[in-house]
Amino acid sequence: MNKLSYVVVIVVLACLVSHSWAEISRVPLIPQANFTRTKSNVKAEKSILASKYLKETTTGPTGRYLVLHNYQNAAYYGVMSIGKPKKYFNIRFDTGSANLWVPSINCPSTNVACRQHAKYDSSASSSYVANGENITIDYGTESVVGYLSTDIVRTNNIPIRSQTFMEATSVPSSFINAPYAGIWGLAFQSIAVGNVTPPLDNMIAQGQLSEPLISFYLKRDGTDLKGGELIFGGIDSTLYTGSLTYVPVSVEGYWQFEVTSIDTNDVNLCSDCQAIADTGTPLIVVPQAAYADINDQIGAVDNGDGSAFVDCDQQSSLPDVNFSIGGTTFTLTPSDYIVEVTDDDDNVYCMSSFTYLAGYDFWILGDVFIGKFYTVFDKGNSQIGFAPAVTS
Repeated sequence: MNKLSYVVVIVVLACLVSHSWAEISRVPLIPQANFTRTKSNVKAEKSILASKYLKETTTGPTGRYLVLHNYQNAAYYGVMSIGKPKKYFNIRFDTGSANLWVPSINCPSTNVACRQHAKYDSSASSSYVANGENITIDYGTESVVGYLSTDIVRTNNIPIRSQTFMEATSVPSSFINAPYAGIWGLAFQSIAVGNVTPPLDNMIAQGQLSEPLISFYLKRDGTDLKGGELIFGGIDSTLYTGSLTYVPVSVEGYWQFEVTSIDTNDVNLCSDCQAIADTGTPLIVVPQAAYADINDQIGAVDNGDGSAFVDCDQQSSLPDVNFSIGGTTFTLTPSDYIVEVTDDDDNVYCMSSFTYLAGYDFWILGDVFIGKFYTVFDKGNSQIGFAPAVTS
């Protein structure tokens, strides 16, 4: 894949824009940037098989967890099931949206993205309850079209009874060759299309979690067995250093909060600005004015399409980018915010992780940020917490 193709994939992905330790459940997360019917495909399929048959779980002071997989750093997904008997899907866990959807058996074979992935068949599930309301979910410039259905949903054997989700009958082309079949939204109900109750809210209401929160550990350079963790209902202090810094959610829609300031090279990029923490965005999306300022400060040259590149030989001399959140400074070093991409001729380029999307006036802190900082999404207290993630 050449440099431009990698950038297009990244930008499309960005558009899809004292705690109790008892009974915490961990979900396998698998980061991957692109997907073909080769070794990558085998990994995606094996993750489902492992969930079904291997039962690789461990119980300890922080609860149970599943073996994790890692391919690349652009998308994180895990295993879930719908129905009785269970139908398994690889699913992308996204704190930047609030609906759950998977491809439907009624999605036509002419839709390539549907044809490539597992599909839900309501006639095969004894726990299915019809709904039928037609909805459309917009992700940036693309849309997923389908209708609502209700069934039992599980991840890591946590049952969510009577969960309403969308059966997608039209899936956009950005999901062609993607390693995940659909999206599991983890944001607030106020942004859920059709006012559907999100799965996390139902988990909490049905008493499935020890605490009404989730936390993410996204490993950026893991091996095949160390991809990341999504912990439902708890926090694992072994996955971060120091203390968690919490800030209140400013608007309950996305996981939105206030950032006191962002600076680099002693240049202020924003003051009292709004940001959202979004596991469904691989990079860091900034307002357009800040995009020009920040890439100017790090010496990145715009490629004309919302991406910018630096001289790889100069990477170690680039400045840090500092985020002041809740009285704590969270720093991204050049090795955090510069992404190495390789073209078809094995030439290596160094891309800035700071990009922009027209019309957005807030910062979207995606996986580049969340991968550096363990992140807690606390619905019970309407707050979000950060701490430096462990790297070993």
